[in-house]
Parts: sequence; structure tokens; C-alpha cells
Amino acid sequence: MPGPTNTLLIEGTFSELAEEFAQYLDALSKAEEGAGVQAEIADPLNIIREAEQGEEAVEASTIQPQKDEVLKKLVTKASILNSAPEREFTPAYNLLISLSLQSPIYEQFFARICQYLSEQPVTSSAVYGASLALQSLTTVFNVLPPTSEARYHVFLAILKVIKATSSSQAFEALIPQLETNIPEWLAAWQLDDEDARSLYTAVADVAAVSGNDDLSYAYLMKALETIPPESAADGEAQELAKRTLRLALTNPSVTDFTALTANDAIQAIRRADSNLFDLLEIFSSDDYSSYIDFLETNELSSLGIQEESGDVLSTKIRLLTLASIAATSQTRSVSYSTIASALQVPSEDVEMWVIDTIRAGLVEGKLSQLKQEFLVQRATYRVFGEKQWTEIQGRLLVWRRSLESVLSVVKAERERFLREGPTHADAGVNGWGDGGDNQRGHYGGDRQRRQGGGGGGGRRGGGGQYREHREQREQQGPREVEAVGGGD
Repeated sequence: MPGPTNTLLIEGTFSELAEEFAQYLDALSKAEEGAGVQAEIADPLNIIREAEQGEEAVEASTIQPQKDEVLKKLVTKASILNSAPEREFTPAYNLLISLSLQSPIYEQFFARICQYLSEQPVTSSAVYGASLALQSLTTVFNVLPPTSEARYHVFLAILKVIKATSSSQAFEALIPQLETNIPEWLAAWQLDDEDARSLYTAVADVAAVSGNDDLSYAYLMKALETIPPESAADGEAQELAKRTLRLALTNPSVTDFTALTANDAIQAIRRADSNLFDLLEIFSSDDYSSYIDFLETNELSSLGIQEESGDVLSTKIRLLTLASIAATSQTRSVSYSTIASALQVPSEDVEMWVIDTIRAGLVEGKLSQLKQEFLVQRATYRVFGEKQWTEIQGRLLVWRRSLESVLSVVKAERERFLREGPTHADAGVNGWGDGGDNQRGHYGGDRQRRQGGGGGGGRRGGGGQYREHREQREQQGPREVEAVGGGD
């Protein structure tokens, strides 16, 4: 897989390596003597050899035309390398890559080499042919400068091989590099939106073939973001938008449609395919009953959605419906009967649906079999607009009133304390004695009187005051304090 830039070193002069490679090509093609590649490159190769073996140094530019002529003939005949034995395949291509690097137009040669590796089968190995091709393509990618735009075309060739062979193992090895390297590559290659869209779509295609629908959807969304608003209604943009929308609907793990509905190309589907857009609106903000009504007048196949995806869609809209019920509940609890009615399922299946919704990350809470209700701790809003802001405002007002109630109780207690002062019981228990010498003396005297020292009433007098104060508090009765509540 593509990695850091490296250098491919092969020992020998250009004339020696070119002649050796030409002999190998003639041997593979079983060309007749004097009719193969060796004969075609003999004249320019003699000029190059004389310059290399001459006593006086020769400027490289003087023999560069002859080198380019030799390389053009070698690269043109190099497709025969795909029939080379497995153990000779990689060394042969490495030799061709090394020779091509000795020309200023090496990118043109690499384009032809990539064509051989990505579009033509490796006939010498039906089992490891794709791996051999990927290995050579990776070598081409890595010997190119990081800023070379040719890397873009080589990377597309790599993706093409993986897609053609459905090599999930090769794609799994490539995945860790995608998130970190692709943004850097796009910046280094200075690609326009169209080329970037082609790259994102190619990655999405390979991910889909490898069975990674989540990654495929992520890169289709990246591709959609490269479409300018003025081109959102174009045919190519609409095809990409519909493909992305269908995948979002049928992918069980996609439950957030916010970014999708905000895209210009997706919004343009409203005019091009209103029924498909209506289905998106149901999944983004409506409930299960609306989905059932939609199916009465529309078939999934007419929207480009396979009938086998019907179960996935039905399950997903039920989970989203339950999430909406939990998010809009003012009491933070939802009865089993409400859930069963909204999801149109038997009451005994409610707990199973709640658990599935929790697993999907849409809600959090506890099930109460005793009360037959779901206690909501957190719920995900499918759409957050004016209505949801109003609900948040209402919950904040409830919270504010709860806090005001608590503050009023605290204020009343503070006023009573200032008016009556601390009781003897409070002083004895809490140890009042930090307010100055007079207070320490006063409380000390109280303690002495309670202990029977220096006071006529002794312990009995103090106890009587304590009982009197307790009786007064008991007559007042318990005070009700509203607990502090809150939203999500």
C-alpha cells in the first residue's frame, strides 16, 4: 500500500539494464532473432553505450533523446510482463520502473505501466495476480515525489485493482491511511473539485464492494460536498445524490440525516424525484405510521431501492420513532402502551424495541416493568429546529421554577435564623463558638447550665428548652421542597 516516498536502486548503466530488459521481453514473447525489441532499440542503444564508455564525460542532455526513444519502445512492449512467472514479475517491473525514472517524462511512462497493471490481468498467477499488480503499483506510487499529480492517477489505479478483484484484505490494509493521508494528498496534488470527487467516489466504490457500507457512505458524502450549488441539479450530481440517499436510508447505522438534508444536491432531488425525497423526510422527521402510509402508494423498487431492504427500513423507522417519542416526552417517561401504539407492535415486544434503540445510541434510560414505562435519561433529536428550541425553553422554565422554589426555602430559613438566632440544640450540636468572646462565653454558659454547673435549672432546664423548641418544629409540620429537575 502507498507509504513514504522511497528510492528504487538497481545497479548497472542505462545501456546494460535496457539491453537486459529487452532480452527478457523477447524471451517472454518468444520473438524471432532479429525481430524483437532488441533489434528495435539497437541503434539508439549503441549511441548511449558509446557515450557511457567514452573517456570524456558526456552531458546527459546530449543522449537523453536516445534514452527516451529506447524507453518508449520498452514500455510499449512491456504489457507482456503480465505473463511473467510469479517470482520474476516484481523484479521485472522494478527494472522497468527504474529505467523510466531516468527520463524527464517518466510520468508518461508510469501512466502506461499503471494501465498494464490495473486494466490487464496477470495471466501468470490467477491466485496472486492482484497482489503482484498492487505491489508494483505501490512501488510506482512511492518512487514519485509527494507533490506529483501522477500519484493521483496511480492511486486511482490501485483502487481499481482492489475493486476489480474484490480484495477486502487489501482494502483493509489501506483503510488506516485514508483518513490521515487523503487530505494531505489532495492538498499536495492541488486537485480541483472534479478530481477530488472522482477520488472520493472511487474510495466509496471500493468500500461498497468490500462490504464496508459505513465507509462508503462517508466518502459519498465527501464527494457530495465537492459539488457547487450551481451544479447541484446536473445529471451527474443527481445520480451521485440519489446513490448517497439510497445508501443512507438502507444502512442500519445511519440515523442522522442532518448533513444529508442540508446538501444542495440532495435538496435538488425534491424536483427530480419527489417520492424519494418524501421518503427522506419521513426518516428525518416523521414516524412509523407515515412510513406505512407512504408504502401504500409507493413501491421501494420504483425508488431504486431493493425490496430486500424493506425489513431494514421498517426496523430503522421504528427505532427513530421511539427516539422521537422519548425526546419529546415532557415527563421524561413513556408508557409501554404509547410505544406499542406508535410502533404498531405487541406490548410484550416493547422492551425488545427499547433495548434495540438503546443499542443504536438513540436513547438512554431504564425500563420499569413494575410501572410499565420507559424512564428516559437521554434522547436524540432527529431534527433540531424551532419546535425543539421551544421544548428546550419549556424545560428550562421548569428548571428555573424548581430553583426558585429551593431558593425561597433557603431564604425563609435564613430569615428565621437571623430573627430567632441559633437554638441551644443547634449550638450544642454544631458547636457555635466562633463568633467572638461574648458568643464563646454565652455558649460556654449554656453548656455549663446543661451540665448542671452554675445554673439553677441544670440539665433539666436545658433539656426543657430543647424539648420546647422541638415541639414547636413538630407543630409546624414537614416542609415540602421541590427537587431540582433538568432537561437532557
